[in-house]
Amino acid sequence: MMQENPLLDFSDLPRFEAIEAAHVAPAIDQLLAQARTTVSQLEAPIADISWDNFVVPLELVTEKLGRAWGIVSHLNSVKDTPELRAAYNEVQPKVTEFWTAIGQNLLLFQNYKALAASSEYPNLSPARQKIINNALRDFKLGGAELSD
Repeated sequence: MMQENPLLDFSDLPRFEAIEAAHVAPAIDQLLAQARTTVSQLEAPIADISWDNFVVPLELVTEKLGRAWGIVSHLNSVKDTPELRAAYNEVQPKVTEFWTAIGQNLLLFQNYKALAASSEYPNLSPARQKIINNALRDFKLGGAELSD
């Protein structure tokens, strides 16, 4: 029986000493699947869009993926072994493809624009407004408003 994957433990600081190359692909694949499922759900127009029903679920899944991938990237830099390098190289294209697709996802962009135009937006804290504005900026910089 496989032990718990330390890359999927977000309860505390990373357990670097427990992470092995064999943990990388299963953890990243699982986190990518969860993130894709959430993104797919959030691509639909949301009638009463809010911070809680749009930004929070998106941030939760992408933060976990980003954290796990950051740990893997760090280990690849400081604990270079053939096994870890192979595991890193196996999943890197999948992670890159996911983040690239997120940055160019016009459906998410539309929902961020809807949130910025919602009646909730003026009542959000300046920090949350900044997060929304930065997301809109990033979509624009990624080419979201360019013609086909």
